Amino acid sequence: MRFTAVGKRVPRLDGPEKVAGRTQFGADIALPGMLWGATLRSTHAHARIVRVRTDKATKMPGVLAVITGQAFPTSDGEGVPVLARDKVRFQGEAVAAVAAETEEQARAAASAIEVDYAPLPYVADVREAMKRGATRVHDESEDPKHPNIAGVAEVKRGDVEAAFAAADLVFEDTFETPWVHQGFLEPHVSLAAMDPASGRLTVWTSTQAQFNQRADLANLLHLPMSHIRVIGLPVGGAFGGKNAVCVEPIAAELARRAGRPVKVVVSRRDDFFATRPCGASVMELKTGVKKDGTLVALQARLLFDTGGYPGAQHGVGASLAQGPYRVLNMDVKSYSVYTNRPPAGARRALTSPHVHFALESQLDIIAHALGIDPLQIRLRNALRKGDTALGGMEMPYTVAGKVIRTAAEKAGWQRRRRSSGRGAKARGFGLAAGHWSVWAGASSAWVQVNEDGTISVVTGAINLTGTNTSFAQIAAESFGILVERVTVHQGDTDTSPRNDGSWGSRVLFGVGEAVRRACEDAKRQLAEGLSEEMGVPADRILVSEGQVSVRGKAGRSLTLAEAASRAADYRGAIIGRGALSDLPFAVAVAAQVAEVEVDRETGQVEVKRLTCSQDVGRAINPMSVEGQVEGAASQGIGYGLCEEYIYGTDGTLLNDNFMDFRMPTSVDHPQYQVALIEEGLDGGPFGAKGVGEPPLVPTAAAIANAVYDAVGVRVKQLPIKPESIVRALSGGR
Repeated sequence: MRFTAVGKRVPRLDGPEKVAGRTQFGADIALPGMLWGATLRSTHAHARIVRVRTDKATKMPGVLAVITGQAFPTSDGEGVPVLARDKVRFQGEAVAAVAAETEEQARAAASAIEVDYAPLPYVADVREAMKRGATRVHDESEDPKHPNIAGVAEVKRGDVEAAFAAADLVFEDTFETPWVHQGFLEPHVSLAAMDPASGRLTVWTSTQAQFNQRADLANLLHLPMSHIRVIGLPVGGAFGGKNAVCVEPIAAELARRAGRPVKVVVSRRDDFFATRPCGASVMELKTGVKKDGTLVALQARLLFDTGGYPGAQHGVGASLAQGPYRVLNMDVKSYSVYTNRPPAGARRALTSPHVHFALESQLDIIAHALGIDPLQIRLRNALRKGDTALGGMEMPYTVAGKVIRTAAEKAGWQRRRRSSGRGAKARGFGLAAGHWSVWAGASSAWVQVNEDGTISVVTGAINLTGTNTSFAQIAAESFGILVERVTVHQGDTDTSPRNDGSWGSRVLFGVGEAVRRACEDAKRQLAEGLSEEMGVPADRILVSEGQVSVRGKAGRSLTLAEAASRAADYRGAIIGRGALSDLPFAVAVAAQVAEVEVDRETGQVEVKRLTCSQDVGRAINPMSVEGQVEGAASQGIGYGLCEEYIYGTDGTLLNDNFMDFRMPTSVDHPQYQVALIEEGLDGGPFGAKGVGEPPLVPTAAAIANAVYDAVGVRVKQLPIKPESIVRALSGGR
């Protein structure tokens, strides 16, 4: 199919505003009479709250409102209290908040609030938490043997015991991943104002999910949704860390009590230890294979650290455990486990980088043990059309093998050689693959055809990654006009149709398809409005290439501007609507080859080149897609080599800033090579899939496999630290 707008390398529509510094982020917004909010956070990882004394804070200069946990008798949609009530379950949990005339006054007043704590033993990791007799993070747990299990998911298929008995070899390994931060540059921020006359609340916030925010605020503040307007602002990075409410309810309740607008900006330190970073995991894998490398059985026990409150990690992790491979016999149990850590959130592709680090590392172990090329063992087992994938769904196409093969070929896999051992530095190649389910969720859009022939698109989807530019391309393609004649508006909860959050690689896939359907609806309305004038049934009127004409009939056509103006006279504004909640099952597969250089003396690892191949269905904007691939892979490099939360013996986070939480900088990034596999998909707009999360999934595993290829040591715990390599090379454990 020949496209005119889709598939073109279009610069981001919001690029000039951001580059020029004109974009208004949350911290830039101010209202007349605005107060500042500040929170008091727990210094304990686990303790009962005996008493909270706010009398000193209430009397301090500039203070207009003080609230404690009693202001919010219910928890948010993920079971996390806005302010702790009877107990704190992680260091940094918010206990109280104040609103004052200045930021300095608010902080001083928050510090003056006195809290009496009764410290409790704290649970540091999932293995300790799973033990019988472990300290209960939640007293009300109904399981006396395992009180810290927040949730369990299981995927069973085939006859696992018989398959292991028939296997030629069985491999058992344990892998670990750490707590990490999403690394967004803009901290959480929210501004709330309540109209005393109408009782309507308006909240400006940096969020991935403004409609979900509205629902949570309605529940927490006991207000009808019609009384709440949430305005999702431009987001300075999120990566899954701004899905749920954070300080929005605090700002709103303070504004309600003070009778003036209140802004709360979370400090960088608080954002590190008290929001929703990505949780740690322990993954125990047992895999049976034939001598030719065919996978015959997989048994796994996956422990995901959900922190002090519930999460969905267990369910997603269980469904991803097989990776992009055919496994006929599986028994996977996945647990979300309470610890005294922050509530765990997503960091692109919830739990998928964890699971694939374990799976792809073990697959490499198996390949080397059997003397099989790591590429060939993956190709032999790659999912094909009709295979069972992702917890029971049927794979709709055969693409995994092509993605893996393309990454290897583009990287020059045939060049890989184990270092001869001379010199301090050795080079190695590592291959890994991964997959992610692409879903639509609640997706809606409006498209208006203006009288001058331009198109206005309105969605409620937060524009995190340049999706508004892709929406413009979809609309331009639908009408056959230039992208420059399309304007895309990100509305708020009052001015746009409802959408699920900007997460799960769903926005382009789901909302993009809603935009396409809205365009088709608008074209239908145009045809119906002009049917009588043109003297033919509406189904014979064609809207394409910026023209309106009659199918199969030569003669005068109308420009889109002429048609829109005339049709509007007959039936009013031409506003197309597109809405959906589901699309055909889609899987995105990514594969990467890391080329690394390892210093045997220091253990230092440098990624020299990273080759990324990905199944994208259709690249609506190849430039944007390539940027997403490189950006996600760069996060994967940090996950693999340097990023981790480091806690002290008392549960205190020791590296709560960008100076000590080591993330890759510009000098740490390798040469990237990106190959996009485009095989159009039924369901997505013009065959497109979501692309933002899959490229993070295989990176850490590819690096770990490359380190083994270079120096012959296997590191099973992320990040891969220099000391771990040196210790392994010297025979230590």
